[in-house]
Amino acid sequence: MIKKDSEVIDQLMDLQKNGMPKGSKVNLAPFDEQLTFVKGGCTDITGYPFYGKSLVFKEILMSLSINSGWRHCVYLPDDGSDVEVLSNLMHKLTGKTFDKEYQNVITERDISKHSKTLLNSFKFISSEHNLEPKAFWNYAKEQGCHSACIDSWNYMAHEGEPISPDYLRKILSYRNRFFDANKMHSFIIIHPKNPDPKQVKEGMVSKPTVYDLMGGSEWNNNGKNIIVVHKNTKQNHEPYTIHVDKVKPKFYGQLGSFQIHMDWATQRFYDYDPVYNIKKYAYANEQKVEDTMKPITLIPNEPF
Repeated sequence: MIKKDSEVIDQLMDLQKNGMPKGSKVNLAPFDEQLTFVKGGCTDITGYPFYGKSLVFKEILMSLSINSGWRHCVYLPDDGSDVEVLSNLMHKLTGKTFDKEYQNVITERDISKHSKTLLNSFKFISSEHNLEPKAFWNYAKEQGCHSACIDSWNYMAHEGEPISPDYLRKILSYRNRFFDANKMHSFIIIHPKNPDPKQVKEGMVSKPTVYDLMGGSEWNNNGKNIIVVHKNTKQNHEPYTIHVDKVKPKFYGQLGSFQIHMDWATQRFYDYDPVYNIKKYAYANEQKVEDTMKPITLIPNEPF
């Protein structure tokens, strides 16, 4: 549809008066300074296994729901079985675990209290549905969701080879048009190519770039936002470095990197204020760190 001259002028006048629409924030200061999320956009997230990409992905989704009222349609088979996906999201929402070995164990009352919020914020698609991307995106639209979320791309059913450049060129171009037209947001986790074996052996793996994604440069060519989640090693106590390697449109972020920390007990990320010794969370109350010399308690076998 060709726009009328009067429509173009009206839009320019509105832009001059009101500026560009604001993107939704995660509500972690370092994150918000680097990237915000707009309905009509696309965000692709990558990182090596066990380096935190799924954790950061779920933090974004939960924060957008609680702070901005977004409703997500999620297909997350890479995060585990259906019940594991539910338990992981409930853990982030409540700050309580289903593992009865820990003090912050969830109760039936907690589940009853928070289940409505979880179900209002998330529409769950089981892996048994075996949807291909276009069908999934359309289903998310029909459900009135603000985003459609895939973890990960290779778990979807595809009409072609999922990392074929020709297939990716067509499907990602379609994706961009679909989400722009319907004012929704696409989130996709993509696996990168395997890291250098020598770096793995030495325990210091360099972060993957946009050209290391499975499928090559088509993700970069057709992508809008590209986030790389990385740490120097797999050690739990290290901060997560978030690299924003592509932002489009430029109004909603800037290239660069920042660090955030993980509270393993609650499965929530936080920004640490060293001046006042405060943990600032995206959707929970600030927490004073009373003993800054106390070593960090590590919880083994938590999902990455």
